[in-house]
Amino acid sequence: MELRDIEIFLTLADELHFGRAAARLHVSQARVSQAISLQER
Repeated sequence: MELRDIEIFLTLADELHFGRAAARLHVSQARVSQAISLQER
């Protein structure tokens, strides 16, 4: 797990919305979804 993936997880937990988390991190919503999916595995 990379530091960026942890940042994505924490931002998503704060925002509780994939779109807002992606906007806040300046990444695509797909990138957020992908990072969370990998963490779930």
